Amino acid sequence: MKIFRCIMAIFFASTFQAVDVMATFSLAQTELGNLLKKAIDLDSVNKTEQDQIVRLHESYRAQVKSTNMMKLRYHGGIALKAQALANTCVFEHDTEDDRAVAELPGVYIGQNLCEGHSSWRDCINDWASEKLNFQYGVGSKNGDEIGHYTQMMLWNTAAIGCGFNRCGGSPLYVCNYAYGQLADDLKAPWKSGKQCADCPRNCINKLFCDCGGKFCSNEYQLMSPSCVCKDWWTI
Repeated sequence: MKIFRCIMAIFFASTFQAVDVMATFSLAQTELGNLLKKAIDLDSVNKTEQDQIVRLHESYRAQVKSTNMMKLRYHGGIALKAQALANTCVFEHDTEDDRAVAELPGVYIGQNLCEGHSSWRDCINDWASEKLNFQYGVGSKNGDEIGHYTQMMLWNTAAIGCGFNRCGGSPLYVCNYAYGQLADDLKAPWKSGKQCADCPRNCINKLFCDCGGKFCSNEYQLMSPSCVCKDWWTI
Protein backbone atom coordinates (compact mmCIF):
# COMPACT_ATOMS: atom_id res chain seq x y z
CA MET A 1 0.00 0.00 0.00
CA LYS A 2 1.43 3.35 -0.97
CA ILE A 3 1.60 5.80 1.90
CA PHE A 4 2.54 9.47 1.52
CA ARG A 5 3.93 10.15 4.98
CA CYS A 6 4.16 13.55 6.59
CA ILE A 7 4.51 13.98 10.33
CA MET A 8 3.62 17.46 11.50
CA ALA A 9 2.68 19.08 14.79
CA ILE A 10 -0.90 20.28 14.97
CA PHE A 11 -1.34 24.04 14.97
CA PHE A 12 -4.34 26.00 16.15
CA ALA A 13 -4.28 29.60 14.95
CA SER A 14 -5.29 31.93 17.77
CA THR A 15 -8.31 34.14 17.24
CA PHE A 16 -8.37 35.73 20.68
CA GLN A 17 -8.59 39.51 21.10
CA ALA A 18 -6.55 41.29 23.77
CA VAL A 19 -8.30 41.09 27.14
CA ASP A 20 -8.09 43.12 30.31
CA VAL A 21 -5.60 41.67 32.77
CA MET A 22 -8.40 41.52 35.34
CA ALA A 23 -10.58 39.29 33.17
CA THR A 24 -11.66 36.26 35.09
CA PHE A 25 -9.91 32.95 34.66
CA SER A 26 -13.21 31.23 34.04
CA LEU A 27 -13.90 33.46 31.03
CA ALA A 28 -10.47 32.78 29.54
CA GLN A 29 -10.93 29.08 30.15
CA THR A 30 -14.31 29.13 28.41
CA GLU A 31 -12.90 31.00 25.41
CA LEU A 32 -10.00 28.58 25.11
CA GLY A 33 -12.37 25.63 25.28
CA ASN A 34 -14.56 27.12 22.56
CA LEU A 35 -11.55 27.78 20.33
CA LEU A 36 -10.24 24.26 20.69
CA LYS A 37 -13.69 22.84 20.00
CA LYS A 38 -13.99 24.90 16.82
CA ALA A 39 -10.52 23.85 15.67
CA ILE A 40 -11.25 20.17 16.29
CA ASP A 41 -14.66 20.41 14.63
CA LEU A 42 -12.98 21.65 11.44
CA ASP A 43 -11.22 18.31 11.11
CA SER A 44 -13.85 15.96 12.50
CA VAL A 45 -15.94 13.49 10.49
CA ASN A 46 -19.39 14.81 9.56
CA LYS A 47 -22.59 12.76 9.33
CA THR A 48 -22.40 12.39 5.55
CA GLU A 49 -18.85 11.04 5.84
CA GLN A 50 -19.86 8.72 8.68
CA ASP A 51 -22.57 7.21 6.52
CA GLN A 52 -20.15 6.87 3.62
CA ILE A 53 -17.57 5.12 5.80
CA VAL A 54 -20.12 2.55 6.98
CA ARG A 55 -21.53 2.09 3.49
CA LEU A 56 -18.11 1.51 1.91
CA HIS A 57 -17.11 -0.99 4.58
CA GLU A 58 -20.37 -2.88 4.21
CA SER A 59 -20.04 -2.96 0.44
CA TYR A 60 -16.85 -4.99 0.86
CA ARG A 61 -18.24 -7.10 3.72
CA ALA A 62 -21.19 -8.04 1.50
CA GLN A 63 -18.89 -9.39 -1.21
CA VAL A 64 -17.99 -12.57 0.69
CA LYS A 65 -20.18 -15.56 1.53
CA SER A 66 -20.26 -15.49 5.32
CA THR A 67 -22.48 -17.29 7.81
CA ASN A 68 -21.84 -14.76 10.58
CA MET A 69 -20.93 -11.31 9.18
CA MET A 70 -22.26 -8.61 11.50
CA LYS A 71 -24.01 -5.41 10.48
CA LEU A 72 -21.82 -2.35 11.03
CA ARG A 73 -22.83 0.79 12.95
CA TYR A 74 -21.08 4.10 13.56
CA HIS A 75 -20.16 4.68 17.22
CA GLY A 76 -19.54 8.14 18.65
CA GLY A 77 -17.44 6.97 21.59
CA ILE A 78 -15.12 4.98 19.34
CA ALA A 79 -14.89 7.96 16.99
CA LEU A 80 -13.75 10.28 19.81
CA LYS A 81 -10.74 8.06 20.45
CA ALA A 82 -9.94 7.90 16.72
CA GLN A 83 -10.17 11.68 16.48
CA ALA A 84 -7.83 12.06 19.46
CA LEU A 85 -5.11 10.21 17.54
CA ALA A 86 -5.81 12.16 14.34
CA ASN A 87 -5.43 15.41 16.29
CA THR A 88 -1.81 14.50 17.10
CA CYS A 89 -0.85 14.30 13.40
CA VAL A 90 1.32 11.29 14.27
CA PHE A 91 1.10 8.47 11.73
CA GLU A 92 1.53 5.67 14.25
CA HIS A 93 -0.88 3.34 16.02
CA ASP A 94 -1.70 4.36 19.56
CA THR A 95 -2.01 1.86 22.41
CA GLU A 96 -4.81 -0.51 23.34
CA ASP A 97 -5.48 1.65 26.41
CA ASP A 98 -5.64 4.79 24.25
CA ARG A 99 -8.36 3.19 22.12
CA ALA A 100 -10.40 1.71 24.98
CA VAL A 101 -13.96 3.04 25.22
CA ALA A 102 -15.51 3.35 28.68
CA GLU A 103 -19.00 2.36 27.57
CA LEU A 104 -17.61 -0.84 25.98
CA PRO A 105 -15.68 -2.42 28.88
CA GLY A 106 -13.54 -5.38 27.92
CA VAL A 107 -14.07 -4.84 24.18
CA TYR A 108 -10.77 -4.83 22.29
CA ILE A 109 -10.61 -1.98 19.77
CA GLY A 110 -8.72 -2.39 16.47
CA GLN A 111 -7.37 0.36 14.24
CA ASN A 112 -6.59 1.21 10.60
CA LEU A 113 -4.61 4.28 9.50
CA CYS A 114 -3.87 5.89 6.15
CA GLU A 115 -2.25 9.14 5.13
CA GLY A 116 -1.99 11.30 2.04
CA HIS A 117 -5.25 10.29 0.34
CA SER A 118 -7.70 12.85 -1.00
CA SER A 119 -10.89 11.28 0.40
CA TRP A 120 -12.33 8.63 2.70
CA ARG A 121 -13.27 6.63 -0.37
CA ASP A 122 -9.66 6.51 -1.57
CA CYS A 123 -8.41 5.58 1.89
CA ILE A 124 -10.90 2.76 2.43
CA ASN A 125 -10.41 1.42 -1.09
CA ASP A 126 -6.66 1.37 -0.41
CA TRP A 127 -7.17 -0.75 2.69
CA ALA A 128 -9.50 -3.05 0.75
CA SER A 129 -6.97 -3.43 -2.07
CA GLU A 130 -5.03 -5.79 0.21
CA LYS A 131 -7.67 -8.35 -0.75
CA LEU A 132 -5.34 -9.18 -3.65
CA ASN A 133 -2.82 -10.50 -1.12
CA PHE A 134 -5.36 -12.50 0.90
CA GLN A 135 -6.35 -16.16 0.65
CA TYR A 136 -9.09 -17.46 2.93
CA GLY A 137 -7.75 -20.01 5.42
CA VAL A 138 -4.15 -19.04 4.65
CA GLY A 139 -3.85 -15.33 5.30
CA SER A 140 -1.28 -13.54 3.20
CA LYS A 141 -0.57 -15.68 0.15
CA ASN A 142 2.48 -13.68 -0.90
CA GLY A 143 3.85 -12.18 2.31
CA ASP A 144 2.38 -8.74 1.60
CA GLU A 145 0.14 -6.74 3.91
CA ILE A 146 -3.42 -7.92 4.55
CA GLY A 147 -4.17 -6.55 8.03
CA HIS A 148 -6.17 -3.51 6.97
CA TYR A 149 -8.39 -5.66 4.76
CA THR A 150 -8.91 -8.37 7.37
CA GLN A 151 -9.88 -5.78 9.98
CA MET A 152 -12.47 -4.38 7.59
CA MET A 153 -13.78 -7.90 7.02
CA LEU A 154 -13.75 -9.23 10.59
CA TRP A 155 -17.09 -10.94 11.19
CA ASN A 156 -17.70 -9.61 14.72
CA THR A 157 -16.73 -6.03 13.99
CA ALA A 158 -20.09 -4.40 14.63
CA ALA A 159 -19.06 -0.80 15.32
CA ILE A 160 -16.69 1.72 13.78
CA GLY A 161 -15.66 5.29 14.59
CA CYS A 162 -13.22 7.44 12.66
CA GLY A 163 -11.17 10.64 12.90
CA PHE A 164 -9.56 12.99 10.41
CA ASN A 165 -6.98 15.78 10.43
CA ARG A 166 -5.47 17.80 7.59
CA CYS A 167 -2.00 17.87 9.18
CA GLY A 168 -0.55 20.60 7.00
CA GLY A 169 -1.46 19.18 3.62
CA SER A 170 -1.02 15.46 4.32
CA PRO A 171 -4.45 14.25 5.47
CA LEU A 172 -4.47 11.67 8.25
CA TYR A 173 -7.36 9.19 8.43
CA VAL A 174 -8.01 6.97 11.46
CA CYS A 175 -10.69 4.31 11.90
CA ASN A 176 -11.14 2.32 15.11
CA TYR A 177 -13.13 -0.92 15.22
CA ALA A 178 -15.01 -2.97 17.80
CA TYR A 179 -14.07 -5.68 17.87
CA GLY A 180 -10.42 -5.51 16.85
CA GLN A 181 -8.81 -8.48 15.16
CA LEU A 182 -6.57 -11.06 16.82
CA ALA A 183 -3.72 -13.02 15.22
CA ASP A 184 -5.91 -15.97 14.23
CA ASP A 185 -8.35 -13.66 12.45
CA LEU A 186 -5.78 -12.94 9.74
CA LYS A 187 -6.42 -16.38 8.23
CA ALA A 188 -10.21 -16.51 8.53
CA PRO A 189 -11.81 -13.16 9.42
CA TRP A 190 -15.27 -14.60 8.79
CA LYS A 191 -16.90 -18.04 8.70
CA SER A 192 -17.33 -19.13 5.12
CA GLY A 193 -20.72 -20.48 4.07
CA LYS A 194 -24.28 -19.47 3.26
CA GLN A 195 -24.92 -15.88 4.25
CA CYS A 196 -26.67 -15.45 7.61
CA ALA A 197 -26.72 -19.22 8.22
CA ASP A 198 -25.67 -18.63 11.83
CA CYS A 199 -28.29 -15.94 12.46
CA PRO A 200 -31.50 -16.88 10.60
CA ARG A 201 -33.69 -15.00 13.09
CA ASN A 202 -31.78 -11.73 12.99
CA CYS A 203 -30.58 -11.42 9.40
CA ILE A 204 -30.76 -8.10 7.53
CA ASN A 205 -31.07 -7.91 3.74
CA LYS A 206 -29.96 -11.56 3.56
CA LEU A 207 -26.42 -10.27 4.17
CA PHE A 208 -25.68 -9.33 7.78
CA CYS A 209 -26.39 -10.62 11.26
CA ASP A 210 -27.82 -7.82 13.41
CA CYS A 211 -27.85 -7.79 17.20
CA GLY A 212 -29.38 -4.33 17.40
CA GLY A 213 -26.11 -2.63 18.26
CA LYS A 214 -25.26 -4.77 21.29
CA PHE A 215 -21.94 -6.08 22.58
CA CYS A 216 -20.76 -8.62 25.13
CA SER A 217 -19.06 -6.90 28.07
CA ASN A 218 -17.11 -10.05 28.99
CA GLU A 219 -13.67 -9.66 27.40
CA TYR A 220 -13.21 -13.44 27.27
CA GLN A 221 -16.45 -14.10 25.41
CA LEU A 222 -16.92 -12.76 21.91
CA MET A 223 -20.31 -11.80 20.57
CA SER A 224 -22.25 -14.60 18.94
CA PRO A 225 -24.05 -14.02 15.63
CA SER A 226 -27.10 -15.53 17.32
CA CYS A 227 -27.00 -12.62 19.82
CA VAL A 228 -26.55 -14.87 22.86
CA CYS A 229 -24.27 -13.48 25.55
CA LYS A 230 -24.02 -13.23 29.35
CA ASP A 231 -23.98 -9.44 29.54
CA TRP A 232 -24.93 -6.71 27.06
CA TRP A 233 -23.71 -3.18 26.46
CA THR A 234 -25.68 -1.07 24.02
CA ILE A 235 -23.77 1.11 21.56
